Amino acid sequence: MKLFGKVLISALVSAFMFAGSAQAQFKVAPGKYAVKFTDKNGNGYSVDRPQEFLSQKALDRRAKWNIGITEQDLPVNMAYVDSLKSLGFRVHCISKWYNSCVVVCDSTMLDTLSTLSFVDAGYVWIKHREAQRQPLQLTRPKKLKKPVLQDKHVYNYGDGDNQAKMLNVHKLHGAGFTGKGVTIAILDAGFYKANELSSFKPLFKEGRVLGVHDFVDGDSTVFDSDNHGMNVLSCIAANWRGKLVGTAPDASVYLFRTEDAATENIVEEFNFVSGAELADSLGVDMMHASLGYQKFDDTSVNYTREDNDGNTTIASVACDIAASKGIVITISAGNGGDSSTFPWITSPADADSVLAVGAVDKDRKLAYFSSRGPTLDGRVKPDVCAQGMFSAVQGASDRITRSSGTSFAGPILAGCVMCLMQAHPNAPVVEILNAVRASGHQWDNPDADYGYGIPDFEIAHKILLKKKL
Repeated sequence: MKLFGKVLISALVSAFMFAGSAQAQFKVAPGKYAVKFTDKNGNGYSVDRPQEFLSQKALDRRAKWNIGITEQDLPVNMAYVDSLKSLGFRVHCISKWYNSCVVVCDSTMLDTLSTLSFVDAGYVWIKHREAQRQPLQLTRPKKLKKPVLQDKHVYNYGDGDNQAKMLNVHKLHGAGFTGKGVTIAILDAGFYKANELSSFKPLFKEGRVLGVHDFVDGDSTVFDSDNHGMNVLSCIAANWRGKLVGTAPDASVYLFRTEDAATENIVEEFNFVSGAELADSLGVDMMHASLGYQKFDDTSVNYTREDNDGNTTIASVACDIAASKGIVITISAGNGGDSSTFPWITSPADADSVLAVGAVDKDRKLAYFSSRGPTLDGRVKPDVCAQGMFSAVQGASDRITRSSGTSFAGPILAGCVMCLMQAHPNAPVVEILNAVRASGHQWDNPDADYGYGIPDFEIAHKILLKKKL
């Protein structure tokens, strides 16, 4: 994974086709291997008893959008996992969506896997579906100019004033839509000292940090590692009056560490999938990730432009699956816009069911590093843009600082989406996404730089109000 923050370096994820010689695993990091199970038979669960593996909030979300429970939702057969453990394999993570796990072992143990009847003997990564989609056709109702929200100044945004007001989210705040009651899972590389810093005191005091998990180390400590996720969190949920107020200051959050900032290996995509699955089972309304994949420590598995179709990489497919469960997803587009080799948006921002967010400066001009579109199959990406050049973020030294990257444009936009979701709790995922796109300043003439443009959340609100009439 590459974190799209201060270091303006691109990272992309694309396809991973594990073809060739039949084997019972593929290497995802030094000493780590992905293993796919043949089935979920005998796992002890049934789609008729979803309360045994999904929270009530997750079930309520499925019921609300009439989303069925399928075999994909069923947990893996833990007897298979236990068998691997008994043979000396250490299990790093498990994926029910992909019916697989990642094991840690010495290479001398790998031959054992091919002898196990419950292990797929020829693991080949298969595309989710064919990438043959028509360009998105947006519509915007006429007569949207009349204001529907009063311009009440309920917050002193401090250094975050420009990045909030550029998107007109202060209008939603003035109407009482501040992200309250909306839950987001943030997947990142760590949330260093977030439990101690001033911007987050209301978040912790009010019990709106609903849970944390570290998928890298396999524990529940996320406040002792990289500060990138903490910076990202501040763009959404900071509430330090006069210093920095985020775009959804009353939001509730889950904080998941899925990325190891010191390395770049495919195992991080499996961590991402595990985080997305947990977010789904907990019943979150939204997910955000300021990350992407393309170059790896093992350069032989680097992704290419041909993989940039939104249907190929592990993380991109996971995003589409999560969206199909009723989750709204925002992803930072990447920081490779000035690259001579890969200027395009990265995965999982190439997924068709996410809002990929590019970066502009304080004057609404495209940031030179913001990754460009379109996807390989010609879809508009990025979808929209927000301020990502010299964005105001909470610093580890308990002061507000400035950082650049689509890492920060993404969560600034994500918080606005949460406020919109609070205002329109009965709007399905696709209507939320399309209202944001259609509110962009160049919604009717998108390009490969800004996508549909810089959104205006008062207009997005009006668009959804019109749909109710």
